[in-house]
Amino acid sequence: MKRILCAILALAILLTVSSCKLYTPKQYAQGEADAKLIVHFIDVGQGDSILLESDDEFVLIDAGERGSGDTVSSYINERGADELKYVIATHPHTDHMGGLRTVLGDIAAENFITAETDCATNTWIKLLKTVEEKKINYIDAEPGDTYTFGSASFTILAPNSDKYDGYNNYSVVTKVTCGDISFMLTGDAEKESEYEMVSSGADLHADVLKCGHHGSSTSTTAKFLKAVAPSYAVISCGKDNDYGHPHKETMQKLNTLGTTILRTDQMGTIVAYTDGKGLSFSATNNNLPSEVSNTENKSSSALAAEYIGNKNSRVFHLPDCSGVKNMNEKNKVTFDSREEAVEAGYHPCSSCNP
Repeated sequence: MKRILCAILALAILLTVSSCKLYTPKQYAQGEADAKLIVHFIDVGQGDSILLESDDEFVLIDAGERGSGDTVSSYINERGADELKYVIATHPHTDHMGGLRTVLGDIAAENFITAETDCATNTWIKLLKTVEEKKINYIDAEPGDTYTFGSASFTILAPNSDKYDGYNNYSVVTKVTCGDISFMLTGDAEKESEYEMVSSGADLHADVLKCGHHGSSTSTTAKFLKAVAPSYAVISCGKDNDYGHPHKETMQKLNTLGTTILRTDQMGTIVAYTDGKGLSFSATNNNLPSEVSNTENKSSSALAAEYIGNKNSRVFHLPDCSGVKNMNEKNKVTFDSREEAVEAGYHPCSSCNP
């Protein structure tokens, strides 16, 4: 009976999704029917919530602000899940973990993964108490550890330190893999954590990147983006949010790489389907890109650095600035940060305003 009910619920969701525009960037048009892994980037406004499902096993990563808990719970229930195999709280900021306590009150969970911090806010402490009271297995996130669910798996890549100035860099970063297709899910990891991942030697390449910190300029550094080399980038943020997310610097870097950008503030909930060989997407707002962006052979040497300086003019630019395109290679100097360029005596370009 349970399988029949789940099948009915799955059919209802499929009919809903089929009314949305289906985006098939790699000639994989089957959508949910043949998918071995489905990744739901749930629209929770200015926050993050991602549901992974494979062969009737589910993983939840974050659940937005406290007020989003009911929305996320309802979404999970509609997928026919009566248990979450893993729940990941990327870090103790409420726009990521605020709704998790509500979800755990509604849906059983087997394992809870997070990184140890000194956070002692009421919301965080209550969440940890809920995990303890419900006897959910607590797992401390360790880079290199891999966990399986259905036909897919995820490997923890960060955090790689226990001493950061802010909680964003404590974000649990996971690379989710199914066959030949992979997703890089970054929480709010910023430059420091991204550089540590690059230096770790781990395989960071992924077909889809969930941009860190809602597309903020604090994340998605050029070095990290070059290592991941995503064909598609998902940005989870609220419409007309107070932070200006996604920032223009992030958008420029993604555009330089030729990455197709998908945004929850424009498209609503975004769902990715894979059979382990190809990808397709759907979105609730029927606002997916109209053209396919095949980026397998695209690259840019400018992505090796955040900023490009001209030794003669002592001016530094964003990598995709026209001033860089016309610059003699012998005059180019690269900088990993704006601060580094300024300290070296370079001035910002008046055109691209780096």
